[in-house]
Amino acid sequence: MKNKLIIAFAFIGLGLLFVMMAGGFEKKLDTALLPTQSPKYQSQPTTVVSSQVVDAWQTYTGSIIANQKAMLSARITAQVADVLVDVSDKVKAGDILVRLDNLDLNARVRQTEQAIASAQAQLNIARKEHARAKSLISKKLVAQSKLDSALSTLQSAEANFKQAQASLDEATTTYGYSIIAAPFDGLITQKNVNKGDIASPGVNMIAMYNPNSMVMQAYVAASQRHQLALNQSWPVSLPEQQIQLNGHISEINPSSDANSHSIVVKLNIDTSSEHQLYPGSYAKVSIKTGSNKALIIPSSSVYRIGQLQYVKLIKEDNSVVPRLVETVPFQDKMWIVTKGVKKNDRLLLEPNKQ
Repeated sequence: MKNKLIIAFAFIGLGLLFVMMAGGFEKKLDTALLPTQSPKYQSQPTTVVSSQVVDAWQTYTGSIIANQKAMLSARITAQVADVLVDVSDKVKAGDILVRLDNLDLNARVRQTEQAIASAQAQLNIARKEHARAKSLISKKLVAQSKLDSALSTLQSAEANFKQAQASLDEATTTYGYSIIAAPFDGLITQKNVNKGDIASPGVNMIAMYNPNSMVMQAYVAASQRHQLALNQSWPVSLPEQQIQLNGHISEINPSSDANSHSIVVKLNIDTSSEHQLYPGSYAKVSIKTGSNKALIIPSSSVYRIGQLQYVKLIKEDNSVVPRLVETVPFQDKMWIVTKGVKKNDRLLLEPNKQ
């Protein structure tokens, strides 16, 4: 029983100690009667919130694409004899990229060349026989049937010669299909074939693009179509590479996407820029959509506390109070304030010095 009393008194004493540490036995002040005064304005430099008509801009996203690109494939089924390029290689128009096995095609060309030589010889003989028959019939030394027979032979020889020429053209064209050449100056981006593979029509082997044909493809709201015109110049940015460029509208798709309600717009990029552009790069374009009134303040009138922006507002009674604001950059050393102040409000110009 004695031990229980000791424990009880110990808890009571501990509780009284906590109450005393919390100030429970001290006299409380009536804070409602204490004055809460803001600091007064002390003749520091000030500025006035002004209103100004500014351009309204809208930013749209897109990507960099190559306007001139190609996926090359074979037009015949044949074994790949040699691949002469690799990814990232620069090529010129007409450079040979891939050779296909063409031994049988070459043999066919030689065969048709021999056939055309034979047809040429037969045609020469037929022409001579026809000329001789015409000469003899003019002297009435042969019958008319002899001339008719010579003419028929000549016409047949001419037809055979033309057929042999067509066969040679076909064989030569097919032989040309065994050589895959670059259609324009460019850069190799894909190589999907190796020596020994079987090439088939329609199967992509080599992909390439022209680095001097880079454009930005943007998706612009269809409601802004009336703001766009060919050859307009708008600022283009590549955030990942921190590049700022100018783009000129080269194409405006007349139809809009039914789901996104946007239209595809292409902008030519100045290729004289020292920056290297790559297909697929994320890009933005800013388009002026009109104008509106905005509140302008000097950037020096804003100070930060953490991630928040504040100004110090001078009230009518000359008291200085902090005011939370939201801003966006406007011009050099000037910001547009979108929230927190109104026109003609007076602010401290350098609040951190107060």
